[in-house]
Amino acid sequence: MTESMGYACGVSVGSNPIAFLSHSIKETRPVINDESLRGTRTRPSERLRQGNISVAGALKLQPTPVELGEILKFLLNSASALTLTDAMQDVTVVTNTPAATATFLGRFTKGTFSCAPGEKLDLDLDFIGKTCTMTGGAAASATDLTTAGYVMYDLGSGVTIDGVAYAIDRFALSIDNKIKPTYMMGQTATDLEPTDRVIMLSIETKYTATEAGLLTLNQTGPTIGAPITASLAFTNGSNSITFTFGALAATSETVIVPGRDHLRQPLNYQAYGISTTKEMITTNA
Repeated sequence: MTESMGYACGVSVGSNPIAFLSHSIKETRPVINDESLRGTRTRPSERLRQGNISVAGALKLQPTPVELGEILKFLLNSASALTLTDAMQDVTVVTNTPAATATFLGRFTKGTFSCAPGEKLDLDLDFIGKTCTMTGGAAASATDLTTAGYVMYDLGSGVTIDGVAYAIDRFALSIDNKIKPTYMMGQTATDLEPTDRVIMLSIETKYTATEAGLLTLNQTGPTIGAPITASLAFTNGSNSITFTFGALAATSETVIVPGRDHLRQPLNYQAYGISTTKEMITTNA
């Protein structure tokens, strides 16, 4: 009998096949042991019960602009749009292997973009689900081949903070909806409602007199009517994705000297809303 191999597996988000690097999305049904004293150390199987069913895991990918358009609406919004809303929508994630197909119903509780020099843009998605339905094995569906994923040099001049462009060699952008599943009388979760939304932007810049001004800006902090603004824009030909932040506040950290290597200034921002403007505006063109 031949083995099932990872290269033959597939993932779909909604009804759209997505190329991926790995996933750990799974259903778990724990066993509840009997902890009572019975005059013996032998544990009886007759008193075992099954606990609440957990559906969760992560999906790691290097998305194309087309795939981002299909994924981001489930991370940000309650409808087929990229504008942040308090309400979210359920998403069906299907994982195919040669042996079995699993269909999960749930939501993306967190998404983290990251990139480094010479590398593709990564997206790590954390999934929390309600149900899992198993069916027979199936071949992976064809994925988007019309566009290529973004790489670090697609950032062009880097990140723009308060109207000034700064070169960066690391960045991570996370959108955390902080979803906690609701369990009532049944074994499966009944609701997957977000409890908050925390958007963090972490970058590393050079450390010269120019970048040192960012430290001063962080120590002064944003003021009413004069918030710290920023934007990140990846552009590859006619495709682009832009993240715009209207009000940032950073934990102020001075630079350390780890050794002989380049000095880097860490900047860890949290995005906030201002007036009626959401904390982040996403444009996927």
